[in-house]
Amino acid sequence: MELRLFRYFVAVAEELNVTRAAEQLHTAQPSLSQQIRQLESIVGTPLFLRDKHRLQLTDAGRVLLPAAKSVLASTEDALAAARAVARSAEWTISLGMVPGPEGKIFSYILPILLRNHPDLQLLLKTMTAPEQIHALHRREINAGFLRGPISLPEISSEVYMREEVVAVIPQSSPLAEYDRIPVSELAKLKLISISAEIAPAVHDIAEEIERRAGVKFTRGFNTENLMTSLNAVASGFGFCFFSVYVDEIVPKGVVTRPLEMDPPPLLDLLFAYRTDDTMPALMRVVSLVRDNSPFHLEGTTLSRPRVRPHIISL
Repeated sequence: MELRLFRYFVAVAEELNVTRAAEQLHTAQPSLSQQIRQLESIVGTPLFLRDKHRLQLTDAGRVLLPAAKSVLASTEDALAAARAVARSAEWTISLGMVPGPEGKIFSYILPILLRNHPDLQLLLKTMTAPEQIHALHRREINAGFLRGPISLPEISSEVYMREEVVAVIPQSSPLAEYDRIPVSELAKLKLISISAEIAPAVHDIAEEIERRAGVKFTRGFNTENLMTSLNAVASGFGFCFFSVYVDEIVPKGVVTRPLEMDPPPLLDLLFAYRTDDTMPALMRVVSLVRDNSPFHLEGTTLSRPRVRPHIISL
């Protein structure tokens, strides 16, 4: 029996609507109905109860549904494993990069990887942290540099770099005269937040600072990327928080200042990969990243970037 019959059956069973299932499968409704009838013929009994208004699974359909899903999932896992073997033979690594700290990664760790393994093929993808976690879960990338939290047990992670959080403010603000800005003074401006769905760690750091300083920020714009936040600050709409690397990429009219907090708030950049991915190329990358991690080498928090980032995206 062809696997497509199971795919068609699962789509109809989940939608309980042939029209929506056909749209999801990008096929014609009459063709989909014919395939379902073919499967029912093979099983020897109806899988759906039909009337003018809706579909319902029969007892046989309810029994078949989890088994069909299991067969499809097993097939996908087998294909993914086969693809992983093929990638291993070619020494190709698909690597996710969270937007923003890319510059530190490109200028520092990538030359080390390529110097130690000239035959290593790197497929670099700029992705948000949630996108990377999803891609690791789906085996669409092998590893990634991202911010937490990571809650999936199949994904291992370790700190690659730890950075101090700074306030990003308009250069025209009186707060730019401070060497270290009291959080109570920042509370007089509006906070430009970054979306929790896009960058949860950066979004949540504001709440940590509020708790520690005993203040409540007035929320202004909510953005979906770093540059939009920086441009909003440049336009005088408020301030935002980011790790100290932004000191090198802020636009004209924007400055960064440390916070008057001891210890300062911190953001970790993690290196993450699947625990069950044992392909040799990935294991070598994991080892080299760990051995050359600024966090492990220095054991200290980075308060100033070492190099000017060169932002590259795919």
